[in-house]
Amino acid sequence: MTEVDYEDLQSMRLDDEALASLVGGGGECVFNWTTSDGFPVGVVVAYVYRHGRFWTTCAERRKRVPALRRRPQSAIVINRGGKTASYKGNSIVHAPGDPGFDELKGWFYPALSGLELAPDDAYRRSFAKFLDSPHRVIIETEANLVVGFDTVKFAQFTMEAMAAGHGAD
Repeated sequence: MTEVDYEDLQSMRLDDEALASLVGGGGECVFNWTTSDGFPVGVVVAYVYRHGRFWTTCAERRKRVPALRRRPQSAIVINRGGKTASYKGNSIVHAPGDPGFDELKGWFYPALSGLELAPDDAYRRSFAKFLDSPHRVIIETEANLVVGFDTVKFAQFTMEAMAAGHGAD
């Protein structure tokens, strides 16, 4: 009988196709940064994944904006449908008046609001317009994968290990 290492979770990793499916459609993520005293903090925000980067937005007065300008290291965690992925990278805060901001908001607001997919939808049109406020920033975050994990595979793996009598001593 072959001994199986039930603590080796390499087979639970998400492949490139699963990762693309998980992040590609946008949705919600937990966006993380650090406070001035070094503690990590995160909030749930909507995101768009495009050009190999995550794009989020908030009012410029949110505490994450000056924090990211001082310490751009950040992380994004996505958890949906039994799949999870954690990314790290540096964030860039884009603000009104910055070079290229008008072009950026020109595709980002329609993408985030869903207007891109439903251009005749009055709500989405209104939401895209609502996002275009004078003190709103767009945060661009590198997408460097830390770990992608399939919790559905893990649950099955655990059930099989328990049925085989393997576990903690």
